[in-house]
Amino acid sequence: MKAIRLSEFGGPSVLHQVEVPVPEFTADQMLVRVAGCGVCGHDLLNRAGHFSTTQLPCVMGHEVAGEVVEVGSLITRFKVGDRVAMIQRIGCGTCIPCRNGQENICVSGAGFYGEQISGGYGEYVIASERNTLHLPEEIPLDVAPVLSCAIGTGYHALRRAALPIGSTVLITGASGGVGIHAVRLAALGGLRVVAATTSPAKAQQLKDAGADHVVVAGGGGFHKELRDWTDGIGVDGVLEIAGAATFPSSVRSIRAGGRMVVVGTMEPGNWPFNPALSILKELEFIGSAHATLNDLRKIIQIVADGKITPEIGRVMPVSEAAEAHRAMEAKEITGRVVLMHDHAMAN
Repeated sequence: MKAIRLSEFGGPSVLHQVEVPVPEFTADQMLVRVAGCGVCGHDLLNRAGHFSTTQLPCVMGHEVAGEVVEVGSLITRFKVGDRVAMIQRIGCGTCIPCRNGQENICVSGAGFYGEQISGGYGEYVIASERNTLHLPEEIPLDVAPVLSCAIGTGYHALRRAALPIGSTVLITGASGGVGIHAVRLAALGGLRVVAATTSPAKAQQLKDAGADHVVVAGGGGFHKELRDWTDGIGVDGVLEIAGAATFPSSVRSIRAGGRMVVVGTMEPGNWPFNPALSILKELEFIGSAHATLNDLRKIIQIVADGKITPEIGRVMPVSEAAEAHRAMEAKEITGRVVLMHDHAMAN
C-alpha cells in the first residue's frame, strides 16, 4: 500500500510517501481501507521525536475513518462494506481501564495508531470491535476522521470537567482542531465560553463558533483581563490545550474552588507551577486523554443530528502530508486538516 512513513524524527521534510506492506490482522480484528485521516498537533510532536513509545519506521495518523474490507473470524458486529470511524487506541478489553470503559488509557492492548500501530497516513489500518463504530450515511468520509480526536478529545475533557450549566469555562488553544470544537461543544452544553488564541484574526471565527469572549494570548498573560471580565471572581474551569505558554495565566484565572482539565501541550516539557495556589484556592487539576468508544458514539450522534458542524480547515491529498504539517506549525489553519487517500478523493 501507499503510505507516508516516518523513518527518522525531524521537520516536515522527513515525511515521504513509500510502498509498505498492508498491515496483518488477527481473528478478532478487521482490515479497514482508510478514506481520510486528520492531522493533529500530536502528529507534529510525534514526527519531531517527542514520544518514546513510537516505533520507527512507522506510518503516522490516528484520526481515521474508512470502509471495512476484510474481517477476522471472531468479528460479529461488522461486515465488509461497513463505513466506520475509530478511536485512536486499540484496547485489550481485559485490563482494569478497559473493564471500566476507559479503553482510551488501556495499558496492554495493541496500542495507538501512528506509534505502535500502522496509522491512517497509510491506505489500510487494522481495527477492532473494541475501538470501532459504524458511521451513518449523514456523515461524509472527508468529515468523519475528525470525530474521534478533534471533536472527541474536547468532548471527553468537558465530561471530565463536569461543569454545571451556566458555568464559565476558559479554553486555551481555541483556534486549533481540538480547541474550536471544544468551544462549539461547550456552548452547546450551556456553558459561558472564553476562548484564548494567539491570533487576533481568528477572534471572530471563535465568536461564530460560540465563544462569549475572546482573549488574544500572544504573551500568555491574560488572567487580569479575565478577572475583570468575571467581576473579580475568575472562571469556573479551564480546558488547558495550549500548554506551557498559557498554563501560568490559566491557573491564575481560575476562581477559588475551580478546576483545570489538562488536555494537551504544544511544547513538551515541564510547566512552572506554584502549588501554593492550588492549596490556598483548593483548585482541582484533572488529566484528560482522548475519547473513549462511548464518547465517539455520542459525538457521531451529535454530528449526525447537525447539532455541531465540524471545522475542517483544509482537505489535502495524503501525498501532501509534509505541507499539512508545515501549515499547521505555521498556524495558518483554523480547525483540522484532513488528508484524503486517492481512491476517496476520486469519489
